[in-house]
Amino acid sequence: MMPGPSKITLDQESFKALASDVRVGILKTLDGRRQTVTDLSNLLGLSKPTLLEHLEKLQSASLVKRIDEGRKWIYYELSDKGRKILHPERVSIVVALCSSAGLAAIGMLSLLASTGTLSAPTAGRADYNAPAIELAGAEVPWVTVIALSLAAVSAVAAFVLRWVGKRRRERFFHELIAA
Repeated sequence: MMPGPSKITLDQESFKALASDVRVGILKTLDGRRQTVTDLSNLLGLSKPTLLEHLEKLQSASLVKRIDEGRKWIYYELSDKGRKILHPERVSIVVALCSSAGLAAIGMLSLLASTGTLSAPTAGRADYNAPAIELAGAEVPWVTVIALSLAAVSAVAAFVLRWVGKRRRERFFHELIAA
């Protein structure tokens, strides 16, 4: 079983906002990048007044936010809440990738220490025998093998979580539209 919530919980206002195929389409479009009303209108084939009505409902549910930088255009983009609905797996992916990077660093430091490239308190001491295995004709400390193996597993887990998240998101929108 993959870590993370198996269900996405919505408050009543968010559920009402997502009860329209048009608003779901707006969220999916804004998932790529922020857009102006004109951009959204052209992409979705909606009149601007109709689009603004839908954007207002999404804003009131805190799924979309309006960005007015004082320039000529006003942009709309997903809020944090909107991103979490579309991508609930992202926190797990970040944790898996950080774990992978950390474990890879530990493995590389251990490897450098065992070869004497990195000066460590135990490196180069004749009385210190770190547990090691022979790999391709060289002794490699167990901690290096374990850390690098766990780094690879964490990286694979991140990609699996991304795939599972994409499938979960597609199923969520399919069920939402069917409801």
